[in-house]
Amino acid sequence: MRRTFRLTRLSAGWLLLPVLVSALHAQTITKVHGLTVGDKISSISAKDQTGSLQTFDTLKGKHGLLLLFSRSADWCPFCKQQLLELQQAKQAFETRGIHVASITYDSQAILKSFADRKGITYPMLSDPQSKIIRAFGILNPDGKGFAAGIPYPGMYFITPDGIIQKRFFEAQYYDRFTPNNAYAEIFGGPVPAVHPFLIPHGRHVTVQLAQSDNVVGPGSRFELLVTIHPASEVHVYAPGAEKYGYKVVKLMLDDSPDLHPLPTEYPQGTIMDFPILKESVPVYNRSTVIRQDVVMSATHEFVHSVGQGRQVEVTGTLNYQACNDHGCFNPVTQPVKWTLHVIPLDTVRAPEAIRHK
Repeated sequence: MRRTFRLTRLSAGWLLLPVLVSALHAQTITKVHGLTVGDKISSISAKDQTGSLQTFDTLKGKHGLLLLFSRSADWCPFCKQQLLELQQAKQAFETRGIHVASITYDSQAILKSFADRKGITYPMLSDPQSKIIRAFGILNPDGKGFAAGIPYPGMYFITPDGIIQKRFFEAQYYDRFTPNNAYAEIFGGPVPAVHPFLIPHGRHVTVQLAQSDNVVGPGSRFELLVTIHPASEVHVYAPGAEKYGYKVVKLMLDDSPDLHPLPTEYPQGTIMDFPILKESVPVYNRSTVIRQDVVMSATHEFVHSVGQGRQVEVTGTLNYQACNDHGCFNPVTQPVKWTLHVIPLDTVRAPEAIRHK
């Protein structure tokens, strides 16, 4: 049986100190406005966790900057997970000539404490007056008390000339794109450290599986990739061909309370003409990547079940029918599976003397 998944809202009381409840509940949103693709960013000038003054020119690499806006490295466990994931993705981006950095409303002292504890080496910018956050148009007005000044959490990929090329924002504060997911979106494949793997070789089609991340946390939005390699002179049918009665490629994930799959992304097919049938049908007749974003659960029950870490399997089937110029072969239902290691959220706060109050 397959069903529609729905994540329940995280109850702040079970995980964080009661004083944090209002900050957490201020973050459920439906749409993030602010600077968007094609906009030129405003100037950036802020000190990082080491006290060094950073600007866009000092932050960017030869091919740009991935800039993560986060709520807090003190009291927000989902933020801390994403900040750590950014460190893990840093080398892959730098290999592509892209530097990474983060911005929060935290003090320099809080950022230094977190960076020292977690081994963060990229610049973590302190924006205590939320000037940069406001300039990007992503200040969360619902942040109250000690949370006043926080941004909506998300990432921007910015070109060297300061133009936003992509942005990654979620509608829930506990759902977060992993930086590796952003990498897969930008470059069309997983980071080098995550190796694709073939599933049993088909006679007419070879299927290769990959994933943006091997390690995720509760609420992480990661990407699964299915690459279809048709043999020479072989095609499979792309979405849109079903109206002609053909069996189209379809990825179906098995239901699981641990996962929330988002709509599958199928590339546009190549139009193939069948003069005898008077049909022009979309097909995949060359290597094609199907993308499936999945959000790991962030419910109380799931986070509690993670413990010190646990394995989660994503399973499903890939359905297709291969054809050539002479006819079609039997439909195929190919099992698919990915394995992820889920790590617990970091609930350690900054030292009492410097934490947000």
